[in-house]
Amino acid sequence: MSTSPAPAAKEARLHALDGLRGIAAVAVFFFHAPLLDPLPSWMRLAITVSPLGALFNGPGAVHVFFVLSGYVLALTLQSDDRAGRIPRYYVRRVFRIHPPYMAAVLLAFAVSGMVAGIPHESLDVSWGGVPASRLPIALAFPSMAFGLLPVGWSLYVEMAMSAFFPLLFWMARRVHPAVPLALSLLFLSALDPRLSFLRFTIDFALGIVLRLEADGIARRMQSLPASAPALAALAGLALLQAPLLGSLSTLGDVRLERGHTPLAVTVFALAAGLLVVGTIHSPLLHRWLSRPLARFFGRVSYSFYLVHETVLLGLSVVASPWAGSVAFAVGITLVGFAVSVAASELGWRLVEAPSIGAGRALIRAGGALFGGARAR
Repeated sequence: MSTSPAPAAKEARLHALDGLRGIAAVAVFFFHAPLLDPLPSWMRLAITVSPLGALFNGPGAVHVFFVLSGYVLALTLQSDDRAGRIPRYYVRRVFRIHPPYMAAVLLAFAVSGMVAGIPHESLDVSWGGVPASRLPIALAFPSMAFGLLPVGWSLYVEMAMSAFFPLLFWMARRVHPAVPLALSLLFLSALDPRLSFLRFTIDFALGIVLRLEADGIARRMQSLPASAPALAALAGLALLQAPLLGSLSTLGDVRLERGHTPLAVTVFALAAGLLVVGTIHSPLLHRWLSRPLARFFGRVSYSFYLVHETVLLGLSVVASPWAGSVAFAVGITLVGFAVSVAASELGWRLVEAPSIGAGRALIRAGGALFGGARAR
């Protein structure tokens, strides 16, 4: 008897994963928001090590994005066995990532220009001042855009990893799902800066394993106590904090000691994998993360991720005379969240959805031109 879920069940699971992506995007927002800044150090530490700490764990949330990308991309390639699936894959990926990125860079350029004349010496904000002549370079490929879009480093990783993801998927499917995961361990050591994105291969490879071994994982979960999936998710949340807490003894603070070290990347990836497994197989998590609010944030998560830091930086410069106060931190966080949500909905409607539609139209046109293959 096949253990593959029915199409409706698969759709429901993807809704829950969208909800997880939305929660991760919110965590990145709170990581960048100044909400904890004015609090005493002991209070910041207490919040970070508490269950609330996951809502401020931006680095961990980005790894959740990466593992989810590996899972969803593997699902896309797995469900498309027709000729020409690799060109279709690249068209979908470019139209999914690049146009929204370009819109976010242009928005950041415009906002930074509007607040450029406002003095903000009390803030540690090195943002803006990018000449228009550099925009073509910044728009050519996802990046930090000369500092205009600080979150752009993760988009560079997404796009660069997407380029050779079909090779990882081919090795996983033709040889063994563990092969890309084993290969990823070779990329955790020091790399040429131009190839540093390969350090995150472990996240995408783990997503492939979770997708290709989905039936086996489901059987194992069914053989365990009913609480096992929820416990896996809780273990993932705890593990997601470990790289941050590991620096407490050396730095006296809760943050990454040397950025994304090999150990931190590995721990983050494993934690994100546990969260994905728990989300798929825990009825409670599945139900909560499939609710309309969670699914809304999942739908707009990419636009939200792209615009939130521009909104926070712009508001921080405007309100800089009150920087450092509790009122400043709370006000910037609340207003910034509301503005980011509104901007992300507009971004979805005006940029993301049309871009996805344009990619599908191009695939349909290509299919009609080269044999009438129907785009999915």
